Amino acid sequence: MIQTEHRLATRATRRGAVAAIAAATLIGVAACGSDSGSDGGGSAPTTASTAIPAALATYFPGQAASGDPVKIGLLNTEGGPALSDPEIGDAAVAAAEYANANLGGIGGHPIEIDRCGILEDVASSVKCANQMVEDKVAAVVVTTTGFGESIVPIITKAGIPYVSVAGASSGEFTSKNAYMWTGGFAATLSAMATYSAEQGYKKVAAFVTDVPAATGGAAKIGVPAFKAAGVEFTVVPVTPGTADATPQVTSGLAGKPDAAILIFNSTGCTTALKALSVVDPTIPKLGITGCLDPATVDAVGGAIEGAKVFGVSSIATDDPEAQLYRTVMAKYAPDASISGYTPVGYQGMLGLVRATAKLTGSVTSSSILAAIAQAKDVPLPAGAGITFTCDGKQLPGLTTVCSAGEIVLTVKDGVGTQPETIDN
Repeated sequence: MIQTEHRLATRATRRGAVAAIAAATLIGVAACGSDSGSDGGGSAPTTASTAIPAALATYFPGQAASGDPVKIGLLNTEGGPALSDPEIGDAAVAAAEYANANLGGIGGHPIEIDRCGILEDVASSVKCANQMVEDKVAAVVVTTTGFGESIVPIITKAGIPYVSVAGASSGEFTSKNAYMWTGGFAATLSAMATYSAEQGYKKVAAFVTDVPAATGGAAKIGVPAFKAAGVEFTVVPVTPGTADATPQVTSGLAGKPDAAILIFNSTGCTTALKALSVVDPTIPKLGITGCLDPATVDAVGGAIEGAKVFGVSSIATDDPEAQLYRTVMAKYAPDASISGYTPVGYQGMLGLVRATAKLTGSVTSSSILAAIAQAKDVPLPAGAGITFTCDGKQLPGLTTVCSAGEIVLTVKDGVGTQPETIDN
């Protein structure tokens, strides 16, 4: 059972924030999301078990897929010298194996994974996209990438569905044949603005990793969203790799903001939290999932206690969706870390399976696209009750977004707990 589920947004604030985002220029923000490049969701490590809890009996009907396989492309950031997170891709494979054994795969056919590693550069992104077209995959699941602009045109112009739990580039949010199960960075900033207004904050300081994707996205999306919510929003850049962010944090807090927002990967969030613990340890903190990476939690200790972490997954509660995630990972990817950004791979793949649950007959790119377009109120895997509908109406101007919902976790003993939902 979800410990807390509360809709925080007022109608006026929600509409204002969404309208502001719809008019904004969308910029890829994967560089700020994590060392693996994503804005997914999650929590500190949790113990997984292969035993199927009684509450999950209906999730394991044992309807095995059969017949000719349907080839599904999987693009994941892995194999690069600086960025490599194979466990995110392993989570997507685990979801496919679970679906093949219990949900009839896709349209009754077993899913065959065609996996390609993106090195987070243009060359490998284009190479992987072309591979998908050449291999005639029926759909492509992208776990997370900052190079969507290089991939999307190749995939979608070939008539192949491009799906992900969250996008980071303009093409991912607006291209025909692309579907994002959630609103990504745009929805996160909107949710932060809504939450800040509900808390009565008048001004916030956003400490952001100083790369164009992050600072540009925060300025062009965050400023209008917070303005619409009646909250002053100041961006404070912090150079990647900064060992001590005390000067930047001191400067950012000079204006006496009511809260500090942290848009960093795990390393950057560690640095910022350590500086905040020195400059103003009691200021309310709002972060993204990179701040719940086990390395950060271990490094900062109590400095993260009570922080609010925004994302689109909750994996540490007794909610059946969280239990299902842990059970599937224990059974099909026992060696993979289940925390941090790992859930986004699982969400992307199982989201595709659920969105196409009513598909019958031949499984092709066209039939998959038709099924997704007709899917309504699909439960987001590990989504704490969030559902998605891919009718192009969830966020004005962002036609591929299937849900504007966001989850807020409260950090307790280093774990993301008490999920609350914001429906932007």
